[in-house]
Amino acid sequence: MKKMTPEDQGCFMLLLENIHPHMRLAYPNGAKIMAGLAAWVVNKFMEAETIPEGIVSLLGTEELAAHALNNVQAVAKADKYPGSMFALVPYIPVSDKVVQYQITAIVEYCCTEMLALAGAMCEKLKDQDAWNNETREKYEDYPQIRPSDIKAAVAQDKELKAAFGTLFKL
Repeated sequence: MKKMTPEDQGCFMLLLENIHPHMRLAYPNGAKIMAGLAAWVVNKFMEAETIPEGIVSLLGTEELAAHALNNVQAVAKADKYPGSMFALVPYIPVSDKVVQYQITAIVEYCCTEMLALAGAMCEKLKDQDAWNNETREKYEDYPQIRPSDIKAAVAQDKELKAAFGTLFKL
């Protein structure tokens, strides 16, 4: 990715603040990567010729793109933004307000999906011994979940596996 602009940094910080505390503790690096996703999404749309092209480029399939675009058009038509990440709008460096709404809706769409998967992973992993160790109270002592733990949790759960397959072609 290109060097982050001040606008990208704003997206990054806002998203990082909205990530669930359990996620920040269990996956400190993962939380940063997911926050960086917001800035990456904005950059992706800045490079696209049109919003629909940007959506297809980002999501990879026409089917997902059509679903996302439908959400975007509903938001633009209503002239209001229903999501909790409305605060991202000022950080998107474009002059056209409608385009701001469209891009922000896609950021919301992608990040909501990612955070939902992260939450599902936390739910699946929290019954592990390392997760439930009551002596680990401080941030530094919090158990770090390994990639292999995530892979095992996903493999054992059909719904989670299907969700990851849709997003990441697993």
